[in-house]
Amino acid sequence: MSGERFSIVCVSRQDWDAGLPTNRQQIMQRAAARGHRVIFVESGGHLGRHLWRLVTGPRRGSVARRLFRSEQASEGISVEKALTVAPWGQKFPLANRINSRFTAIRIGRSVKAVERPRILWLYDPTAFELVGRAGEDIAVYDCVDDYPEQVGPGERRRRFVAVADCEAAARSQVVFATTSELYERQLARNPETHLVRNGADYAHFANTSGAAPDLRALPGPIVGFAGNLTAEKVDFELVEAVARLRPDWSVVLVGPVAGNARREVEGLSRIANVHAVGFRAYGELPAYVSAFSVGLIPYRANDYTRNCSPLKVFEYLAAGKAVVASGVPELGGMEPEVTLAQGPEEFVAAVEAAFADGSPAAVDRRRELARSNTWDARTERLLDVIGEKLAG
Repeated sequence: MSGERFSIVCVSRQDWDAGLPTNRQQIMQRAAARGHRVIFVESGGHLGRHLWRLVTGPRRGSVARRLFRSEQASEGISVEKALTVAPWGQKFPLANRINSRFTAIRIGRSVKAVERPRILWLYDPTAFELVGRAGEDIAVYDCVDDYPEQVGPGERRRRFVAVADCEAAARSQVVFATTSELYERQLARNPETHLVRNGADYAHFANTSGAAPDLRALPGPIVGFAGNLTAEKVDFELVEAVARLRPDWSVVLVGPVAGNARREVEGLSRIANVHAVGFRAYGELPAYVSAFSVGLIPYRANDYTRNCSPLKVFEYLAAGKAVVASGVPELGGMEPEVTLAQGPEEFVAAVEAAFADGSPAAVDRRRELARSNTWDARTERLLDVIGEKLAG
């Protein structure tokens, strides 16, 4: 590992204190722990929305600090807001260009206080106009999702984000991708593309004092999902079919419910053996996963999930749980720890087979797989590649 320390300006549409931390927070926390200074720039949301939150929303002081100065989030990490003064920046090139120019000015002031070399680290492809304008020595594009498919309905927005995805890869000096298909796509745009898949906080999910209290009274076996419940990803029809095919199972859904999934989750909650417990803080999740007999990833098969690298797969495995998934081809080849299934009957059969493979040896096997795919190992790989690029 390169011993050189550098400063990172990380641009992300997801806020730093999102309910469930993702790759952005996991990697930046570990980069800071290794001595790299991080400025985390939240690029999501229009300036008008932030100003409205100053008047009506909670945490006004935090919003004000991030908007007008910066806020210290933890040791080595400060957070600030991008200056998105023009609306519809994810739709129209001119609006995006205006926002990028204002944000570049703000970042330019912030980086004066941090040492070189400086890395512009993009998780937001529409921030591609910042490349070369943020006082950076090199730019990194970390492609952790199929961003054009992630933005939802709206053909104009999808087309623009697809162009931004291409530009971010082409303009950056280093590109990372989390799935094989994303890797091939970006490699065609930039030969300095590296495949680095997602990981998990092994220690967090491997160590638990027992099952969550609100699950202890549920009849077993418990099959569960822990993550964001969104209509784009979760196959709620599959979950319902599984629950009805096996009424003696307890089907548990843990996580925040997106607005576009409320109706589906409410309908599922009316089924006697389905238990949607809602959002649980990250610190509580190991106790819920610990209660599962099998961890589920019941995703839809669509263009978005085809390029998903689910964080929860290694979280389940760290807890020693077998995994049954659908709609995520990137998880192929991980049998017997992870089984891909299509349709309710095949999914149920795969879960039943996982029940039968609960020996201590199987649990150790799953934990070992998770132990070799940690966020620490992933972060080391990312930082090593950047260090080598700086040295070259």
